[in-house]
Amino acid sequence: MIKQFIYATLFVVLTIVTMNSCYYDNRDDMYPLPIDTIVTFNDDIKPFITGSCADGSGCHGAGSNYPVLETYDQIVQHIDRIENRAIINKTMPPTGPANQDQLDKLSTWIAEGTPNN
Repeated sequence: MIKQFIYATLFVVLTIVTMNSCYYDNRDDMYPLPIDTIVTFNDDIKPFITGSCADGSGCHGAGSNYPVLETYDQIVQHIDRIENRAIINKTMPPTGPANQDQLDKLSTWIAEGTPNN
């Protein structure tokens, strides 16, 4: 009786292990990211920075005493400071921290290597 129990248990365990090892579905194919979760420089980052930091009355527009943040190259050149001031310390923009959605997009864009897209 004990031998049969051991064989049955061993059979069930091996069946479970075998069935789990036959799973070939790719998570990314099964659950693709919605299109609105893709962060791009032109659609998300530039409008946020130019609207919050480098607009006509902003501190980082052309002719200001602070780093100008109007182009991709200017923004990427100062990305460490932007990350520190806007995301980590939340001291920029001076009117108060940006909304969390904007900060999440900025953080994602930085984590993706600041692509020029």
